[in-house]
Amino acid sequence: MIRAVATSPSGETSPPDNRFLRFLVAGVVNTAFGYSVYAAFVFSGAHPQIALALQFAIGVVFNHMTHGRFVFGTRGYGRFPHYVAAYVAVYLFNAVLLKLLMSFGAGAYLAQAIALAPTVLLSFKLVSVALRGGKDAS
Repeated sequence: MIRAVATSPSGETSPPDNRFLRFLVAGVVNTAFGYSVYAAFVFSGAHPQIALALQFAIGVVFNHMTHGRFVFGTRGYGRFPHYVAAYVAVYLFNAVLLKLLMSFGAGAYLAQAIALAPTVLLSFKLVSVALRGGKDAS
């Protein structure tokens, strides 16, 4: 069996990392937190788009920490502006998709649940680029 190895700038090799798996684990935590915030705002009477905006605003710092530290091994807030830009792009994609799904008759809770899968895939790609500065962001 052939195993792929990653080569560091110093020439050392290491087994391929499992960033996407760690991203998914962090995503479960982030999604549970974010969806709970969204649902709480909708339950309290907020319009779904307002609830989504508030959820994204509240989640950006928490999610930056889980993605940065747990997934990509970054520390501090030097790449935070890039992360926020990626997060805004993901938010806009999610907001448009939520509106589209609701226009087809899905309720606020179901529409957001359906929107999660494509939003997560886009998020991984954009967050990878934001936190790693374009280095091996596949």
